[in-house]
Amino acid sequence: VTGWGTVHGRTVFVYAHDFRIFGGALGEAHAQKIHKIMDMAIAAGAPLVSLNDGAGARIQEGVSALAGYGGIFQRNTRASGVIP
Repeated sequence: VTGWGTVHGRTVFVYAHDFRIFGGALGEAHAQKIHKIMDMAIAAGAPLVSLNDGAGARIQEGVSALAGYGGIFQRNTRASGVIP
C-alpha cells in the first residue's frame, strides 16, 4: 500500500507492508511502488512514513524480491538530510 496526503496542511508520503497480503512479504511489484513513492518524497522534500508489518522478501520471486530491498536501502541513503 502506498500513497500521499496532507497532515495539518503539509504533504506527507506513506507506504506500508500489509501482513494480510502474503504475510506482508516484499515482492517485485510492491518494491517498485515503494521505490516510486520514496522518489516522490525525496523530490518534494516531504516526510515519508513507513509502516512495516512484513515477513521479509517474497521468496517465491527469488532475487528480484531481494533487489527490491536494495532499492529501498539505496533510497533511504539518498533521503538522509533531504527529507525529515
